[in-house]
Formats: sequence, structure tokens, C-alpha cells
Amino acid sequence: MDNPTSPSGHQQDEQLVAAMSGRSSTAHAVVDNRTLVTAPASNGHANSAAAATPDVAAAADQVDAQPIAPIYQPAMITERMREILVTGSDFDDIYRHVLAAPGKRVRARLVLDCHRLLPSAVSTSEADAVDLACAMEMFHESSLIHDDICDSSLLRRDSPSVPALFGIRTAARAGFHMAGTALQVLARVLEDNPVVCAHLGEAPGVTYLDRISDLSAGQLVETMAPDVDDAALRRHYEVVAGAKTGTLFRLACSYGGTAGGVDHDRLRALMRYAEQFSLAFQIMDDVRDVEGDPALGKEACGDLDRRVPTWPVIEWLAIRPDAREMWLSEQTSSADLQADLVRSGATKAAHDAAIRAAETACEALEVFPPTPARGDLRDLALQVVSR
Repeated sequence: MDNPTSPSGHQQDEQLVAAMSGRSSTAHAVVDNRTLVTAPASNGHANSAAAATPDVAAAADQVDAQPIAPIYQPAMITERMREILVTGSDFDDIYRHVLAAPGKRVRARLVLDCHRLLPSAVSTSEADAVDLACAMEMFHESSLIHDDICDSSLLRRDSPSVPALFGIRTAARAGFHMAGTALQVLARVLEDNPVVCAHLGEAPGVTYLDRISDLSAGQLVETMAPDVDDAALRRHYEVVAGAKTGTLFRLACSYGGTAGGVDHDRLRALMRYAEQFSLAFQIMDDVRDVEGDPALGKEACGDLDRRVPTWPVIEWLAIRPDAREMWLSEQTSSADLQADLVRSGATKAAHDAAIRAAETACEALEVFPPTPARGDLRDLALQVVSR
């Protein structure tokens, strides 16, 4: 990204900031061409350059100061989310329950890595990058609550799902409240970083917040599967995965990359990475659902019960001659489908497809210089497809 001097940003983001944040602008110190943002404390979190470096004044005088190496700390993200969410509201018990089983924090990892891809670029503070990471995780947790409502899921990460434990009405309200809180956090970071975020929303082909509704659109499209046709099913699957899973992955990369000073061309490369990574991620999630992986944390074969054409099912339909009849028959149990899917080699074929997608994702990162952050993004894509 060029070093812009105007604080004006994308019109939609300005409207969001104006509507949801009343915080003042902040001062910027530049260390080794990295912008460190100083801002007033919010919600008990000292959002300052001191949060990124021990001594801001000394660091500003140190011409050869080195950027902070990417260190993935999911516990730190969860603790910061607790500070933001557990504030004495009616939803505190729900948030404590959600945060007790935090998951892998993949979206936070994407934000933090993308923020560190260009060490010499003008960027936000580490503290603000962490808050962006928390916002993406809050969007994700909110979407999981609503997924569990739609799917009538009783378990999530080996614990009772929010709707099962607190009721559907309360769960729906909590999901919306969490998403609204994420918007407030995001708006605050944008307002506090007018220089870094001046051109946010201007890059063609890059996903921004105006596409957040794709999450719910993907949930709807998933229930509208086409006829049992190989090409149509594969395209339908890619659309659903790109919406349900890919939307937040792309948002994490676009906002994390923007916060890290990534230019428009390389932001588009991050979109290619996120798209292929999300496809690999979703395929492997479906493989584990069929195989009944204990790490799944929820009831196995739920998609088979609902006759959702996941990628292993699509591979199975292409491999087994009479699979179509079995799939459409109400007499075929999900247990029979599961056994046949594994026996036919369909889950292995799906796994191979996930590996190809992960490799394509890694290729998109070649436009970035070799850094620990780029290496971690590659590792993340390859870890997803490991068994």
C-alpha cells in the first residue's frame, strides 16, 4: 500500500465508524517504517504503542528496530475476547460457555499473519491487530451459534451447543449481540488508524465487510442443492464453501493485510489464498464428519442425516455406479451411507482434492517475501489437510 496522507476512507467504512464509534483519532509513531498507533484505553485494554513495544520512545529512536515476529497465541486471543465480551450483560454466561471451548482460532491466526507479511510497511499496532483478530473470531462464533440453531445441533466442540443449553431465542439474541460487538471493535480500529486504512474497500476483487451477509446466504444456498449431477454438485459445493467458510477467511486476510500495509495487488493474492484454503478446510471438515473423527467435537454424520451433498458424497456419487439410488432412497440409513462412502474410497478422493486446494493456496503466497508470517500461512494450509 502507498503511504497515504489523507484520512479519508471508503464511504461505507466511514459510515460504519460514524455510526458505531465515538473514539477520537490518535497519534502515529513510525518505527522502522512501521506505524505504531497510540490511542486511549478501551474496555480495559491499553490500545497503545506500548502494547506492541516495551518502550515507544526508545523504539522510535532505534532506526534498526526489528518488527515483532509472528507468534500465534490462541489463549491471548481468547482472553482479549473475554475482556471485550464479558461486561455484565445478559449474555455473560453464554460468552463464558463459548470461550471455555475456544477452538483453534484459525481466523485470528490469519489476521495476525497477514498483518506481519510486510515487516517494513506502514501498519497498525500489534494491539489493534489483535483486536481485529478478535472481531473476526466473534463473527465466527456468532455464525456457529446460528448454524447450530439451523441444524438443531446439540453439541459444539464436545460441549452442549448454545441453543441446546440456553434455548433457541436466547441463542439467537446472543449471536446477534456478539456480531454487533465485533462491528464495534472493527469500527474502533478503523477510526484509530485513518492513515493505514485510508484506502480500505477500494481494491477490486477483495472481500470487505459489505459481504458479511454471504455467511447467511451460504447457509441458505446449502439447502438448495441441484439435481444429482457431478458438475452441478461440485460447483454448488464450491459456492457454499466460498460463502459459509470462505467469507470470514477472506475478511480475516483482507483486514489483516490492510492493517499490515499490504498493497491492492497482494491483497488480491491473499483472496486467492483464502479461497483455496477455505475449500481445503471445508472438504477436510466434511471428511472428518463422514469418518467420525473424535476431534470433530459434534455429532458425526449430521450432513449425511440431512442429505447434504458434501465433497466426499460428490466423489462417492462419481465412483459408485448405484450411489445415486442409495442417496435418494429414504430407506438408506446414514450409517449405511457412511460405511459405503469410506469403503468406496470417496473420503480418500476428497482428501486428495483438499491437498490440491491447499497447495494452490500456498502458491498464491509467492508474491510475498519470505518471512515467518508467510511460512506460518503455508504451514496452516498444510496442517489443515494433515490427518
